[in-house]
Amino acid sequence: MRALQKHEKVGPRICFLDVEATSLEADVGTTVGIGLMEDDGRFSYISVDRPELEKNRLKNFLERLERHHIIVTWNGKSFDIPFLVSRIIKHGLRVEPLLSAYHLDMAEFVKNNLKLSRTDIFHVSKFLGIRKDVATLGQDVPGLYVKAMKGDRVAVRRIERHCRDDLNALRLIFLKLKPLVKLLKPELPI
Repeated sequence: MRALQKHEKVGPRICFLDVEATSLEADVGTTVGIGLMEDDGRFSYISVDRPELEKNRLKNFLERLERHHIIVTWNGKSFDIPFLVSRIIKHGLRVEPLLSAYHLDMAEFVKNNLKLSRTDIFHVSKFLGIRKDVATLGQDVPGLYVKAMKGDRVAVRRIERHCRDDLNALRLIFLKLKPLVKLLKPELPI
């Protein structure tokens, strides 16, 4: 049996997931990038620089995901997870690493358990006192990706920075609401 490293956690591993894509529909769009954030804030980004690299990058993502037991998303049930499942199946890859982890969609959790006038990540962040950058929005990603494919490194960095900011806001929302999540989702070992 191997010894645990200092940075390894005992118990379920949580990751926060955000997908950047050229479209909201997987049959007409491709993956631009996949962001993962550990519960301690460590961020990694898998960039799909060109559409022909998507299969390889998805494979890399699935390998990384196998280390996690719980995936936390924002609107993941309606976008991130079905989009990834569709693209993974298209490329003939195994979908099990994505679907075998417990999925907690914090947008759905907020809608069902808090009474707010709006439940988008910007409004919820503001309500909870969490700083959220609005310099780049999800709707900006397709245009930035076109620029990135033409060699614009600033566009690449803007997409990655947007993804990191979304994930950090998601992680902080989760941490603020963790006592409520524990109470209302006792099956989650968090």
